[in-house]
Amino acid sequence: MSEYQALRQLFETGEARVAFAERAEPVPGDLRLAWRLVVLCLILDRSHGGKASMQAAHVLWWAIRSPRSRRLFLRWHKQEQDPDELLVRFDPSLTATMDLAIGAGLIAVDSNVNLVLLPAGKQLAVDAWAARGVLDVEKSFLDALPRRITQKSIRELLEWK
Repeated sequence: MSEYQALRQLFETGEARVAFAERAEPVPGDLRLAWRLVVLCLILDRSHGGKASMQAAHVLWWAIRSPRSRRLFLRWHKQEQDPDELLVRFDPSLTATMDLAIGAGLIAVDSNVNLVLLPAGKQLAVDAWAARGVLDVEKSFLDALPRRITQKSIRELLEWK
């Protein structure tokens, strides 16, 4: 019996019923595993040397997720607003995504606790950069960032008082 047949039998004979309904709104990208893995690889690919500190990864993860956070982060990097206008949140979904990416052989953690893009993750990022119509908003945001975001600037943002 195939996995599909076993699941179908389970749902047909079990007491619990599963119903699927079309929704007017699609599932947001950041709730999709594929989106999370590819975006993490894009962030690391865009980072200096294909690696980033945990803090930098969390800041960029926060920034890339919504139009408002993208706009605020870009304005901050252009020094058009104060860091106190930014409320960076560390998202537990990034931690889970990191674990999955490590397990999938896309990234590793080095001895300095930096996230490092592995060859498979680099290839995923290269493919995503080359694909038209895929993650265009996210890629455009990453392209708009300065070529080098320093750990010092990340620390300044997070430690603003």
